[in-house]
Amino acid sequence: TRGGAATFWESSKVTIATQAVGQFSITASASVLHSNLSFWITTVSDPGNDARKDEFLDEMIRIRPPQGEPWLINGDFNIIYEARDKSNHNLNIRVMGRF
Repeated sequence: TRGGAATFWESSKVTIATQAVGQFSITASASVLHSNLSFWITTVSDPGNDARKDEFLDEMIRIRPPQGEPWLINGDFNIIYEARDKSNHNLNIRVMGRF
């Protein structure tokens, strides 16, 4: 098998209040103990093929936290944001625009 996402934390430093598992992601609401810092964290795993990239991006839109709340997204997107990020000229401009 390949792919998948996982999120780990040090329970003596961070609490996790809300968790949601999507097709391509895991999202949690995190609070740092002994501080006022709270944020959303999403760990992603890319869909594995170009045909499912729209599903992946749609999921990112659905799971975004309320406006103004901090959001950390990490993992393997396997999507190019700008042409200079790619080592060849095989670009999917439409997906780049959505990203």
